[in-house]
Amino acid sequence: MNRFDKEFITELFMDSDSVFTVNRLVLAVANVINDNNDNITNFNEELNEEFQVLKTISTTDINATSVAKGVNSYYENTIKKFDDYEYMNKFKMKKATVQALVHFLAEHVICDGTVIVPLEKKVHIFLWLMTNDTSYQDTGLLFGLHKSSVSYIFQEIASALSDQRYNFINWPTIEEQHITRLKVYSRFKFPNCVGFLDACRFKVGSRRKKNNVLDTVLMQAVCDESLMFIDIHIGSVGKTKKSKVFRESQLSQELKNFIHFDNHILGDSEYKLKKNLITPFSSEELLTSEEMKFNEVHWKARSYIGHAFELLKERFRRLNHIDVCKPEFVATLIYSACVLHNFLLLHEGYPEMKEEAVVCDEGVTIDSNIIKTAIEKRQFLCNYINYMNMDNI
Repeated sequence: MNRFDKEFITELFMDSDSVFTVNRLVLAVANVINDNNDNITNFNEELNEEFQVLKTISTTDINATSVAKGVNSYYENTIKKFDDYEYMNKFKMKKATVQALVHFLAEHVICDGTVIVPLEKKVHIFLWLMTNDTSYQDTGLLFGLHKSSVSYIFQEIASALSDQRYNFINWPTIEEQHITRLKVYSRFKFPNCVGFLDACRFKVGSRRKKNNVLDTVLMQAVCDESLMFIDIHIGSVGKTKKSKVFRESQLSQELKNFIHFDNHILGDSEYKLKKNLITPFSSEELLTSEEMKFNEVHWKARSYIGHAFELLKERFRRLNHIDVCKPEFVATLIYSACVLHNFLLLHEGYPEMKEEAVVCDEGVTIDSNIIKTAIEKRQFLCNYINYMNMDNI
């Protein structure tokens, strides 16, 4: 330190004002240091808390990985060992039916070139989602796959089944119509009936959006006496009138070509009466006893289509609320469920349906030269039903 520095410092401390200034300066510096110490302490505490959080997350990830590894073998070690009872409980079908489905898809539809996810596992994933209505994420955890892979597999199998609808859902031949006509007459004494028409409503909308307004889609279907769907048409999302959906369907245009004049399908009062589509007498008018009896027999016979819809929704719970990202996939999903419905009936039948003894009956011949309109045909059928002995109805 030179002479000038010593003199400057001496004068600084000798001067009272300077001493006061230095004291203030020292105090300020001390406060700054104290604040910094507090900040450093707070920083250390926050850093320690963050470390504990990261440590917890890391431990959770390790546990989650362990769980994933554990459930990854659920299909391989558990589902493959299911017996028929467990298959019926989880998949709503027998084990042999699932194996038949896998074999069909492998032979006719999907060329399974990948070894990452075998076709058999894909089919079980699809059926699990259809029958249990679980999320992609939960299903992925169960089968050891990421939810995006589960979503892709679900759409792949659904599309494959939907593309097969013309092989499984088709209008019956004349011989098959004759069998239906005999069985329906044996059970309900309604003559010349070859099918049953109605529409089923499905809710469509996202479950992830709060206060989401659900849309409705109508599936128009015709089934036979075995509950097999023989015609399907899916309306546009939001259309809720059965009559409008019917007018847009191919069935509306081709019905007269599908069914001989003597024969007919049955529909409820929301449909327009046609020569080959017989509806009940309107309840808005005063009905005769004969017309009321006709309506009663008509309603009982038409119960087949209601049973078919109940069976479809009971087996495939995912249809109770269709939650898909792509609107065009709604129809694909419904078609795939209907194909599966028919596939199951072909392989397992429906044991709850009572088999009636078939009465050898050639049906009723309706002279088209005498009976020319739909109203006249319905009245003829009404008179025929009331003429028969209906004590067993």
